[in-house]
Amino acid sequence: MTTTLTELQEKSKLWRSDIIFTQEVLGKPFTFHTTWGIFSPEKLDEGSLMLLDYIDFKANDNSIDLGCGYGVLGMTASRECPNGQHILIDKDFVTVEYARLNCQKNGLTNTEVFLSNGFNQVDKNKKFSLVMSNLPAKASKEQHYLYLLDAYERMEVGGRFYVVTINGLRDFMKRSFTEVFGNADKLKQGKTYTITVAIKE
Repeated sequence: MTTTLTELQEKSKLWRSDIIFTQEVLGKPFTFHTTWGIFSPEKLDEGSLMLLDYIDFKANDNSIDLGCGYGVLGMTASRECPNGQHILIDKDFVTVEYARLNCQKNGLTNTEVFLSNGFNQVDKNKKFSLVMSNLPAKASKEQHYLYLLDAYERMEVGGRFYVVTINGLRDFMKRSFTEVFGNADKLKQGKTYTITVAIKE
C-alpha cells in the first residue's frame, strides 16, 4: 500500500521528535533521549550492555568513553565510579549533543562531553584508569590502532582498556592489544560480540 506525501509529512513530525526511553543498566534505570540517524536509537544495543557486565568498575576510576554515542558507557561509569571524573567523546556532533543531554537529565555531574576524533581534543595531561569503547566495525584497522596507541599514552599504569567488538574483529583485537599493551584477555565471546581487555603494565 502506497503512502501519500501528506501522510509522510504527518509522520515526519513524530520522527523529528526526540525518542525517549528508560532502561535498566546494571540494575538501575537511566532515561535516554535519542533521535533517528544515530546508532540504536530505540533501545540500548546488546554489545554495550554485554560490555558493561564485564567491566570492573572502581569507585575512584577516571574514565573515558571512546566513541560514546548517546552516552551509556560513560554514564554508567559516572554512576558506578562516583569519586572519579568521566569524559565522553565522539566525532559525531549529534551524538555528543544527546550524550550531554542524557548526562544532564540523569543528574550526572562528574562528566564532561565533547566532540573529538579519537583523542585529538582530549587534554594530553589527563590520565585515565579506565577506557571503554564499543569499537565500530566499519572503522579501518589503522583507525583502531590510533585509538589504542593514543589510549596507551593517556592511561595510568594499571589502567584497563575494555572493548566490545563484533566477533569478526576478535582476533584483530587480541593481536593489536598485544602489540600495543603487551597483553590481551578475552573475557567473553557470545554469538555476536566479544569482550576483550588490555592492561597498561
